Amino acid sequence: MKHRVVFLDDEGIGPGVVTPGLPFAHEWVSHSYTQPEQLLERLAGATVALTCSVPLREEHLAQLPDLQLISLAMTGTDIVDMDYCRARGITVTNVPGYATNTVAEHSIAMMFELFRRVASYHHLMQQVHSGAREARNIYFDYPIRDLCGRVLGIVGNGPIARRVAELGRAIGMSVIVHDRGGRYMGPDFVPLEALLQRSDVLMINCPLTEETHDLLGAAQLARMKPEAVIVNTGRGGVVNEAALIEALEQGRLGGAALDVLEHEPVQPDNPIFRLAGHPNFILNPHVAWSSQDAMQGLIDRAIGNIVQFVESTNCSNLRAGGIR
Repeated sequence: MKHRVVFLDDEGIGPGVVTPGLPFAHEWVSHSYTQPEQLLERLAGATVALTCSVPLREEHLAQLPDLQLISLAMTGTDIVDMDYCRARGITVTNVPGYATNTVAEHSIAMMFELFRRVASYHHLMQQVHSGAREARNIYFDYPIRDLCGRVLGIVGNGPIARRVAELGRAIGMSVIVHDRGGRYMGPDFVPLEALLQRSDVLMINCPLTEETHDLLGAAQLARMKPEAVIVNTGRGGVVNEAALIEALEQGRLGGAALDVLEHEPVQPDNPIFRLAGHPNFILNPHVAWSSQDAMQGLIDRAIGNIVQFVESTNCSNLRAGGIR
């Protein structure tokens, strides 16, 4: 059987990343990005869909009778209607753990910026150079705070969360963890209420599910220390963005750094841009996962999942009396 493999959004792996070849008969089609209205045309006749971020919902999948495999070049599976795929016999694979180090390091970098203000003072020096600011011996525009001795609270207990905890302890922080699924009950586990009340830095390192959607709303944010900061490199939607905007605008929260939003890609009219000039707010365009090392490992494993699927299918067909 000759497979038709369609990469829906090859822009998601970035420049300099090499896509491995496929060792079986196939037709390869690649697009930079695919909009919802383009899905059916581009996946017509496809047996394999490869994607980094394009949602595949039931209304599309129901019209793609040839599709056998969805290979997700990402950690989660929330962009696919999994119940429908299970019912239809469409295999879905993903790449868990590929970005453990890179997302954890990005989380720590965001935390450092909120506390140490390295980039903020760099921009201030640029203003001095341009003449927009007076040259002085010392500046106190952005308060600098130490992280050693602070409490790092983490929502989640997967590989990324555990790596964040390891890095936090290396800095000298005390680490507490809330595993929202209740599977982890180690000595550093605390209920969500205690996590909110005790954390100086609250890290979101959990997936978006029905249970975690709006996990941190206005009531939860109100329980946090007024000088505490939130760093979300997990999934948008875990933190209610309207409540976060209000808390920051009213000075009831010390700061926030977001790499993810509930609605992506972010549009210019997104209310989050009300915080664009806020001194204690950082917004990144979902890039925590995208180090060169992580992206190469991601595409290697996503392609490997396709190869493994085809090889296992061929073996099953041979056992059944021949490849159909």
